[in-house]
Amino acid sequence: MSTERETAELYARLDDLLDCALSGELGLSGFLTPRDAHYASAYLRRKGVHFLSLGGYSGAERVRIAILPDYMEPNMGADGLADYGYTDTVAAVRISASGYRKLSHRDYMGSVLGLGVERSVVGDILVLGESGETAYIFCDAAMARFFEEELTKVANDKVRTEAVALSEVRIPERRFAAVSDTVASARLDCVVAALCNFAREKAKEAVLAGLVEVDYECEERPDRTLTAPCLVTVRGHGKYRVLSVSDVTRKGRYRLSAEKYL
Repeated sequence: MSTERETAELYARLDDLLDCALSGELGLSGFLTPRDAHYASAYLRRKGVHFLSLGGYSGAERVRIAILPDYMEPNMGADGLADYGYTDTVAAVRISASGYRKLSHRDYMGSVLGLGVERSVVGDILVLGESGETAYIFCDAAMARFFEEELTKVANDKVRTEAVALSEVRIPERRFAAVSDTVASARLDCVVAALCNFAREKAKEAVLAGLVEVDYECEERPDRTLTAPCLVTVRGHGKYRVLSVSDVTRKGRYRLSAEKYL
């Protein structure tokens, strides 16, 4: 969350959803960014609230938060919502292109938002195939029919669009590049320097400039000690999963093991 005001606005929206749940209805948000979802989950856990994160598949980055009324089982899964009549939460729409040109995530996102929809009704977009000829959109279930009827072109390629069951979606394996190095310590600036192949001073400047997040929270303290596992995002240079900073070498340095999201 980039500002205290935006954080307060997110919490206010969650409080409205909580009021919904207290009145006996499911409190259901739109799709949240990974950062907002992280803040929302932490906020609701502090309040002791039972909720679900709904993205359409395990590991989704953009999710909807569903705050459960008291009569719902606190440990239920997403499928359990149907037992209470809430079947329309997240839907999947498959887009099939001709394959004559390469299509990217940006192409699909641009075409979807070009229909005039709000970003909060669309979750992850998964692009498959070497040419991006197939994509799956996760969206508010109420929007699936709209996309079927209105999404006819991506970039300048004609496409076929159809709603499919979530179980039919082919989830691509998430790809990572291994990062191994040694660092003087688990300080944030040391780790960022190793992850991004920066000089130590450049890494420190990036942290001080507010370009680095740890577990989706902006961190401006170069001397913060990282505790693995954690996520480190460096604006303009990618997102990394720090697995460990341990095993001191004979030269007194620490072995860093991490993965870069591709």
